Amino acid sequence: MDVKKVLIEFIITFVTVYLVYYFLVIRKCKKDKKIVPTEVNLILSFYKIDIKKINLYQMIKIVSMVTTVIISVIITIISLFFDNTIILLIFGTLISIVVAVICYRMIGKHYEKVSKKNKKDLHKVYSK
Repeated sequence: MDVKKVLIEFIITFVTVYLVYYFLVIRKCKKDKKIVPTEVNLILSFYKIDIKKINLYQMIKIVSMVTTVIISVIITIISLFFDNTIILLIFGTLISIVVAVICYRMIGKHYEKVSKKNKKDLHKVYSK
């Protein structure tokens, strides 16, 4: 296991996935404010986050970066340890679901706190 080879593979995978995600998702969201990626929609609905109280474009960029890291790490790991395609697909799918749920939960909890904080701040402004 050569560390340089693994690092180069990770960087190439990361850049490729991020560029694809950028051109297919982020640019569309920037041009049309009504378009929101599925991952962000799920986080917003599950944690009941008000999009008026957060920076939605910043959240989209964070979620896209986390998604890119998840995909890149999993592709790098499974390419190192598995040669069988069926095992590779099963393991990759299971691990990506678990890691995505954990990461998106952390993002959702953060933005839930931000949304509640902004709600309290708005209440203070309007109560004066």
